[in-house]
Amino acid sequence: MKRHRWWLVECLAAIGFLAASVDAAEPIEGRIDYGREIKPLLKARCYACHGVLKQEAGLRLDAGRTIRLGGENGAVLVPGKTDGRLVERISSPDKSMRMPPEGEPLSSVQIARIKAWIEQGANSPDDEQPELDPRRHWAFQTPVRIDVPLVANGGWVRNPIDAFVAHEHERHKLAAQPPAPKQVLLRRVYLDLIGLPPTREELQAFLADESPEAYAKVVDRLLDSAQYGERWGRHWMDIWRYSDWFGRRYVPDVWNSAPQIWRWRDWIVKSLNDDKGYDQMVREMLAADEIAPEDDEAGHATGYLIRNWYALNPNDWMRSNVEHTGKAFLGLTFNCAHCHDHKYDPISQDDYFRLRAFFEPISIRQERV
Repeated sequence: MKRHRWWLVECLAAIGFLAASVDAAEPIEGRIDYGREIKPLLKARCYACHGVLKQEAGLRLDAGRTIRLGGENGAVLVPGKTDGRLVERISSPDKSMRMPPEGEPLSSVQIARIKAWIEQGANSPDDEQPELDPRRHWAFQTPVRIDVPLVANGGWVRNPIDAFVAHEHERHKLAAQPPAPKQVLLRRVYLDLIGLPPTREELQAFLADESPEAYAKVVDRLLDSAQYGERWGRHWMDIWRYSDWFGRRYVPDVWNSAPQIWRWRDWIVKSLNDDKGYDQMVREMLAADEIAPEDDEAGHATGYLIRNWYALNPNDWMRSNVEHTGKAFLGLTFNCAHCHDHKYDPISQDDYFRLRAFFEPISIRQERV
């Protein structure tokens, strides 16, 4: 009986080996589509070390022409021949030689597609460009003041932004729309500034005011109202991740919720209503305990730093501070760089921990005040 079992096991193993061999040797039929089958594979598995931010051995694999160009050690492929170093490295049984060096090796089907693409000439679109260095993105360049354009039909222009819009209108042979009716204009500004529509009485008063300053007077009145800070405070609190509660609904999270966090909420509303500058608000949220240690009101701004305080894991709290500071104030996702250099934002792992170092000395006092 044991002999029969061993015979069955050996047969199944042999069948599996033959199936794997057939799969590995199965030819790729038809022409390989570089854009659909090769480029996405290289992007997923190779760009981290051979892309725009890093070029190990001087080799870039983010465009067909850079692949054919090779690197410091010469060409990695010869169109029409499948015995080049690219195929050799991706199919090597030696883990110390095989590429990519991390993660699962390429499958036999993926290797076969790359070999077929090379054998078919390693073609790529003539107009394909390598990926652009994210550090050269316009958002990271020093702003340059440009001249406000002169326009022929600028009777409606009230400020430089209007002039640029009018210039584009003329370039595309478009005409500006007429001004919105007064009742529409009033509704828009009310919803924008305080989040509520005007009352019937406010609408009638605005329609009856024929002075050129009628609209400006409404704007000033709304900006001076307490509702302005409440409406726009909600907007900023979404960005800065304000919450009365820690956030998990399935456990009693009083332990991880900051009982004094409402003081930060009220500080945001008051700062907006007091016309405090955005730059000063940011300074106080990040460092009021350092720049104004005796100012209790400024101290309320540091609710920003404790909003994700986690009593049982300070490391999670630090990671949250770095991640959401990057998103809220820089528009960048720092959290990816916690484990490795960022794949598409110009942030290194060193940058991540340099930013985190600013928050590391912070300690929390939770007693009532």
